[in-house]
Amino acid sequence: MMLPLMFLSSRQKKQQQKQRALVDQLGVGDEVRTHSGFYGLIVDSFDDVVVLESEDGSQSKWARQAIAMGVDPVSDESEGDAAAQDDAAQDDTAQDDTAEETSGSSIPGVTVTDESEDRRDR
Repeated sequence: MMLPLMFLSSRQKKQQQKQRALVDQLGVGDEVRTHSGFYGLIVDSFDDVVVLESEDGSQSKWARQAIAMGVDPVSDESEGDAAAQDDAAQDDTAQDDTAEETSGSSIPGVTVTDESEDRRDR
């Protein structure tokens, strides 16, 4: 009964040591993701605290233990793919906007038919 418990305990310790080593290797200029899902760039580092900067330039303090992993910076090639996807999404949005204008809907993204207006009057 104690053997499986000891095996699990030693496994957890190894995982914790591995995570601690990963976090200790990260320094200023590294992009990271926290356990809560926040992505940021390390702009300042102390013993137990790091200062992370988000994409909009705001900075916040985080405990080092909150860092889940380092993130690889986005390469130029993948940025180009993302830009192409953004352009395609904007084209789709423009088509949706023209469809809404012709339907006479006053709320963007909501299509109201005459039948639904009749149901509200009841």
